[in-house]
Amino acid sequence: MNKIYPQQGFALLEALIAMFITAGVLLGLGVLHIKSVQQSALTTQRTIATMQANDLIDRMWASVCSLDNSTGQPDTDKVDTIKTQWTNRWKVTGNTSSFVNGLTPEQIALHNRMNGWSGNLKIDDATKRRYEITIEWENKKAKWYEGNLADKESFIYYFSVPKCEV
Repeated sequence: MNKIYPQQGFALLEALIAMFITAGVLLGLGVLHIKSVQQSALTTQRTIATMQANDLIDRMWASVCSLDNSTGQPDTDKVDTIKTQWTNRWKVTGNTSSFVNGLTPEQIALHNRMNGWSGNLKIDDATKRRYEITIEWENKKAKWYEGNLADKESFIYYFSVPKCEV
C-alpha cells in the first residue's frame, strides 16, 4: 500500500525561508556594526577636538592679563600670537617615537587620526570678551558611502575670559 504524503518537500521550503531570514538578519547586524565603528571613530575625533579646544582655552586663561590693549579691549595681535602657538603645537604629522612640540607619542598618535585638521580662534564679542574656537577635520570613515570626501566635520566652541583685575 502506497501512502501519499501531501506535505512532501515542505521541510525544504521551510529551511530555505529560514536561511533567507537568517541571512537578512546577519546582513542587518553587519550594517549596524559598520555604523557603530563609524560613530566610534567620530566620537574619538570629537574627543580629540575637545582636548585641543581645552588646550587653547587654558592658554587664553594663562594669558588673561596680557590679552588687553591700552583701551581695555582684547588685543588682536596677542590673540593671534596665542592662536599661532596653539596651531603650531597641534600641527604634527608622522613622528610618534619621541616628544614633538611638547606632545607625548600617544597624543601625537591620537592627533594623527584628525585628517586635514585645521583650527581657528576669533574674537566673537570684544566687549564681552567672548571667543570662538573652530576645529575642522576630515572624517573619511564616516563619509565614504556618500561619495563626497570633501565634507568636513567641525567642532565649534564659545568661551569667555574675565578682564584682568590687578
